[in-house]
Amino acid sequence: MVAMTDVSAPDVLDALAVLAPSERRRAVSQVVLRVWETPTVLLQEIPPAQALAAIAVIAAGVPESYGRAWRDDRLAAAALPGVSSELAGRALCALDVIVGRDRESVPLQMHVSDGDAARELLDDLRDVLMEGIRQGR
Repeated sequence: MVAMTDVSAPDVLDALAVLAPSERRRAVSQVVLRVWETPTVLLQEIPPAQALAAIAVIAAGVPESYGRAWRDDRLAAAALPGVSSELAGRALCALDVIVGRDRESVPLQMHVSDGDAARELLDDLRDVLMEGIRQGR
């Protein structure tokens, strides 16, 4: 995934869904690694919503995500099969950068209409990724 500052998260999911699983894995892996290693990419190169979409694609590949309200048809189509504990861990680290739990986090202003629902979603993504790590595949 290259700099796509004006591409929406749903567009990212649609683009990922048509890629072969190996290409999809490479694309989302690159995003979460870049966010984790260089959080400032969130201010210029990778918009937070797109980074969250990549994280959600990884989380949607963890079996504990099945049946969750946020795992809709679009996300299920883009989900990665067989998410490893290493990839789940990288996604969790990137999520922590985005939500400010990592000491390297950058100050982000994400505007959402329902802060409680957004916080609940982010916490649920975190829980699913933690399960992906515990599975230890």
